[in-house]
Amino acid sequence: MASDDFKLPELLIDGQKIDGRTAIARRYRDQLAGLNYQVGGDPTTAEAMLMRRAATLATLCERDELKILNGEEIDEGNYRANTAHLKGILINLGTVKKSRDITKSDYRTFDAHTAAVLESD
Repeated sequence: MASDDFKLPELLIDGQKIDGRTAIARRYRDQLAGLNYQVGGDPTTAEAMLMRRAATLATLCERDELKILNGEEIDEGNYRANTAHLKGILINLGTVKKSRDITKSDYRTFDAHTAAVLESD
């Protein structure tokens, strides 16, 4: 749901250009674009910093979720810490909606990933 006019900057980490063509870099950019859309575009410097941290944590959580779904072990404490920190950042950004009852019959409230997981039953 990213805005069509949102242009992601080069991926630079500690001054080094990152190859944005990798699957993980593309997913990170998707997360960042989605957050940009949710905050209404044109984030402040502080919001941009939080958005980058949130995109990183979301990507790390998804990596662990993939491992779980493939029957692999993960560091559960680390996963819980990442999700808790991600929640805090999303709350600070104002992107978390009020809690609501979600049922399997109401797929419009799910993102594509969640809907696909539920459909795989």
